[in-house]
Amino acid sequence: MIQRIQTVYMVLLILINMFIVISIDSNPEMSLSESHFGFFRPYINDYFFSEFFCIFLLVIIFFFKKPKIQINFLRVLFVSLIFGLLNFFDERSFEKSITDPALLYFLVSFFLIFVSITSIKKDQAIISSSNRLR
Repeated sequence: MIQRIQTVYMVLLILINMFIVISIDSNPEMSLSESHFGFFRPYINDYFFSEFFCIFLLVIIFFFKKPKIQINFLRVLFVSLIFGLLNFFDERSFEKSITDPALLYFLVSFFLIFVSITSIKKDQAIISSSNRLR
C-alpha cells in the first residue's frame, strides 16, 4: 500500500488539505480579502470541504486492493473540485479569481488526482500483463 506512488500523491493531497484547515483564519470579523485564501474561505469553513476531502482520501487509500473503486472515488473528488472551482469563479470577477491563492490549491489538487488515477491505471496494466503471461 505505502510503496505505491499513488498513495504518496494521495497523502500529499491530505497534507495540503490539512494545511488549509490549519492556516485559514476563522475570525469572522476579518474581511474575506484579508485572509490567506480570500473568497474560498467561507466554502471551507461553512461546508467543511477540506475535512471531508481528507477523510474521503484516507478511505480511498485503504481501498488499495480494489483499484477500480479507487479510480471511481478519485473521479468523484475531481468532479467536486470542478464544482468548487466553478463556484470560486462565479463569486467575483475573473481578474480577482486569478490572483487569489486558492486557485493554486485547485490546480495542485487537480494535478495530484490526475496523476494518482494515471498511476493506478498503470498498476492495473502491469497486473493484467502479468496475468496474461501465466
